[in-house]
Amino acid sequence: MRNSLALVWACLILAASPLHAVDLTAGKIVKLFDKDGLVKDKALVKFVKDAAIAAPLPDPTCPGTSEYRLITDRHDTGPIALDCNNWKTAGSSGFKYLDKGLFAGGLKVGKIKSTSKGGLLLLKWKGFNYGLIAIDGPVDYVEARLTIEGTEYCGRFESPPSEEKKNEPAKIIFKGPSTACGPLPTPTSTPSPTETPIPPASFTPTETPTETLTATASPTNTDTATVTATATLTPTATPTAVPDAFRVDLLELRDPHVFVNLGACFDITDPNILGISLNGLIADAITMDSEPDGLLDVSLLSVFRPLVQPPAPGATAEIYTGDCSVPFGGESCAPGATAPGITTYANQATGTCAAPLAGTTGPANLGTYPPGIATPAAPCYSSLPIDTTFNLAGIDIALEDVEQGATFVGSPATGLTDGLIIGFLSEADADLIILPMTLPIVGGQPLSSLLPGGTDSCAPTDDRDTGPGGETGWYFYFNVTAHKVTWTGP
Repeated sequence: MRNSLALVWACLILAASPLHAVDLTAGKIVKLFDKDGLVKDKALVKFVKDAAIAAPLPDPTCPGTSEYRLITDRHDTGPIALDCNNWKTAGSSGFKYLDKGLFAGGLKVGKIKSTSKGGLLLLKWKGFNYGLIAIDGPVDYVEARLTIEGTEYCGRFESPPSEEKKNEPAKIIFKGPSTACGPLPTPTSTPSPTETPIPPASFTPTETPTETLTATASPTNTDTATVTATATLTPTATPTAVPDAFRVDLLELRDPHVFVNLGACFDITDPNILGISLNGLIADAITMDSEPDGLLDVSLLSVFRPLVQPPAPGATAEIYTGDCSVPFGGESCAPGATAPGITTYANQATGTCAAPLAGTTGPANLGTYPPGIATPAAPCYSSLPIDTTFNLAGIDIALEDVEQGATFVGSPATGLTDGLIIGFLSEADADLIILPMTLPIVGGQPLSSLLPGGTDSCAPTDDRDTGPGGETGWYFYFNVTAHKVTWTGP
């Protein structure tokens, strides 16, 4: 009801005054994915260095109004109102929108800013509520419209001048440039299905125990509003099982590397002549209590429900950013504020349990940075991919298709070694992650500026990868070891 009233209010305001149209011609890309079911659908629209996005920008923060609309020759989402509380200022010349609930038609991230080199407009959708309005192909064109306080920014992807890369029922990809939008379709009385958004219930684990190992991570095909947690084949929590918790005691980023510009470009991933490194900062956060508040600064945990080892096939596991007491090496751990990622794991008595994806490692994706990426050998386990958020020193990093694997130490295991965590970070999300000012050298910069190929990165190569949904970004590879700790959670 609240969102419906917001939509009506926004429409009344816009109807009372004519729109100021801003034509966007520097479209970089539009990607629309309409997969089986609803929860895996996603979309991305990006305009870069567009001179039309100029200061001063209209302000979408409260009490401002804003909405978006996607239109093709076969579809029209209608205007979808955005909650002004989800908009925040971003620097001195921009605004960013973040809605983890995905209530406004599945829009998760929005960003608009102006710079001396031209402005940026980014919109990113995913999940169940986008699935309700997902656009399928083929289409003749795609228009993306963002209206803020009576100013409508709109660009149209159509070949020509855009380049049609994919135009299929489940996948639409056009690369820019874009053109001015056409006239709006004639309004109809048909209500938009997004006027009463449905919370993404498929992401809420149930309390039903599970004892079977899921054979596939693909969602069940269903287009009804009664999707349950099992529709995504996300394993459910099993609080009645006796948990075995392992806390990461060493976590090292092996790919991509991170670079900073200090007059010259320095790789600060590992210890260097500057006396500072990312992996060094991570090690300090894992082993120290800098507050001090009695808790170690960063605690990443794998909680097995229960822990079974080869030749048993596997069971359920949870990935936590938890709260662990000092001292390091004698921790007691409990769940943190971030909800866990829930997955299943499979054991192997022979072979390797996890390995880098081909073409996603090393400078320009052609090899590996030294010292290379360790892979876990049997007896070991590997998990099914899930989307989850890690909180590292107060920074929320949402990774897609996160997998982990490790070699068991002992039987029953008291530790994990040669562990490998794999996850994808989209360039759009990396643009929105601003590093805390408390970090030396890199404080206040977007994470993407430190990664090879990111905006304003000084790195000598472009190491960007293509992610699971066709997005541009980086596959991250972390090598880890872990030891068993006392678990005080459910």
